[in-house]
Amino acid sequence: MANLIKMDMRRMFHAPMFYITLIIVSAFNILLNFALVSVSKLFMSSQAVKPTTFSDIITTPFFISLLIILMFASVIAFFYADISGGFIKNIAGQLPRKSYLIVSKFIVGSIHNLIFMVAGVLSYLLGCLGLSAMGMITLTDDGNILAAVMTLLLKWLLSVAIISILLFVSNGIQNKVLASVIGVIIGTGSLGLAYMGLNTAIDGIFHSENFDIGSFMPDTLLGNVNVAANTAVLNALIVSLVCIAVFLTLTVKVFNSRDVK
Repeated sequence: MANLIKMDMRRMFHAPMFYITLIIVSAFNILLNFALVSVSKLFMSSQAVKPTTFSDIITTPFFISLLIILMFASVIAFFYADISGGFIKNIAGQLPRKSYLIVSKFIVGSIHNLIFMVAGVLSYLLGCLGLSAMGMITLTDDGNILAAVMTLLLKWLLSVAIISILLFVSNGIQNKVLASVIGVIIGTGSLGLAYMGLNTAIDGIFHSENFDIGSFMPDTLLGNVNVAANTAVLNALIVSLVCIAVFLTLTVKVFNSRDVK
C-alpha cells in the first residue's frame, strides 16, 4: 500500500493539470483581492482603510468560492487518469486486492485538497500583505488564529467528503463527465436551490419549522462552518465522517465487482 501511495503521489505531481489549476487558483486569489480592494478604494476613497484579520484569511482559502471548481477538476483528472490511460489493469494485476487502488487514490486525493487549501491561504495572505504594504488595507490579529486553523481543517475534511463522492462517480461508476458535472454543481452552489425546494416540501409534509437540509450536506457546511462562532462544527465533523465512510465503502464494493479494463 505504501508503494502504491508513493506511485500515486508521483503520478499526481507529474500531472500538468495539478500545476495549472494550482497556479490559476493562487493567481486569482491575489489578483481578485487586489482588484476588489482597488475598486472599493476608487469609489469609496473617503472611507477608512478596511481592516482584514488573519483569521479571516485562514478560514477563506479561496477568495471566491467558484475557485473550488478548479480543485475538484484537478482531483477528478487525477482519479480518472489511470482509467483513461488504460494502465490501471497493469497495476491491479500486481496487487493482492483491487480495493487498494481506491484507498490509495482517496488518500492522495485528500493530500491534493490540503495542498490546494494551504496554497489558497498563502496566496490570499500574500495578496493581503502586498495591499497592506501599499496602505490599502490593515492586517490585524483578532486572537482567533487557532479557531481559524481548526475551521480550515474542518473545511478540508468536508472537501475530502465531497471528493469521496467524486471518487465513487469517477472510479466506481467510471463516469468522468458525470463526476465533472457534479463537481461544477457543487462548486457553484447550485444545489442550494434544490435544498430550498426540499426544505419547503419537508416543512409542508411534516409541518416542521425552519428545517434546513443544507445543514446536513457537505457542500453547504463547507461555506458555513466556523469554529470561532461555533457554527455547524459538530454537523461538519459528523457529516464528513459519515459521507467518507459511506461513499468510500460503496466505491470499493462497486469497483471490486467490476472487471478492470
